[in-house]
Amino acid sequence: MRRGSLAMGLGGGLVAAALLAFPVADALVELWSARQTRADLTATLAAPPSPVRPLVAPGLAIAAADRASAALSLAGRIRASAASAGLLVETLSPVPSQADIVTLRVRLSGPEKAVVAMIDGIERGTPLTRFRSWRVTALADGGVRVEGEMVAAWQ
Repeated sequence: MRRGSLAMGLGGGLVAAALLAFPVADALVELWSARQTRADLTATLAAPPSPVRPLVAPGLAIAAADRASAALSLAGRIRASAASAGLLVETLSPVPSQADIVTLRVRLSGPEKAVVAMIDGIERGTPLTRFRSWRVTALADGGVRVEGEMVAAWQ
């Protein structure tokens, strides 16, 4: 063995080590990051679930045993309000919706002031009821027709 070949071997080894140092450092950083992510996910899974919060404040939801009885309760409230305001309930039918929400498709017609007052009374009262979507059209006799979907929470 000559000194020159030893020096070339050592020099080549140092150059190869220097060239491989950056990829090795990147791989170690990614490994540490992956381990930290795994530890975070493990801690998240081990933590107790957060408590389920009600959709609305207590007292603002329809108290009912199931969706059907909640829909009947809301429909009865709408029919009673419409009858007291002298409005015609043309359509009142349930629509599939989320777990804790009851949705009714509604079509009402009558004098404009009475329709606006009835809708205002329903949306301001309890249980909390809102129109998800609605459309108002003028009728030939001077009245209006309101069509839309009313939603309310139930527990």
